[in-house]
Amino acid sequence: MPLTFSSDSLGLANSNQANTSKTNQTQAGANASATNDSLTRSRVTPEDSAAKKNKSVYLHLSEDAKNKSRLEKKKEAIDKSDLPTKIKDYLKRIHELKEELRKLEQALKKVVANNNISEEQKDLQADQLQQQINALNNALVSTLNSLEKDLKEEPLTQEQAAIFAELLL
Repeated sequence: MPLTFSSDSLGLANSNQANTSKTNQTQAGANASATNDSLTRSRVTPEDSAAKKNKSVYLHLSEDAKNKSRLEKKKEAIDKSDLPTKIKDYLKRIHELKEELRKLEQALKKVVANNNISEEQKDLQADQLQQQINALNNALVSTLNSLEKDLKEEPLTQEQAAIFAELLL
């Protein structure tokens, strides 16, 4: 089922705003202007009973997009916390390393499952990915050790410890 957008669902008060924003586009924004045209033309009419019932737009995001969004939300939550800056930096780094490890592990699974390459190529690619995974694991362990050392030197309050535990997951 193709997605249709109305000017209402895009937050435009009326089609005049869509046309005004379209005329303000520069030559570099020609593609965006074409998008505005197609959005205006595909406007759902009020008589369409399906449009009355369902005004939602559903988007399917890739796993990478979902994980990137999740990582950004975690970083935002870390920034908003009242933890010391050094601890915030460690938490962000830990989440980044975990995300990179997840990506490499997925890539390793794809290589192992790939039947379009020779066993020799598969072994070579798998070995390279495993070396990268090992390097990231070492970086993660090093970061965790440094975090532990800093937490011993500057302990957190009970409230901060609870926030820290939640953000570490």
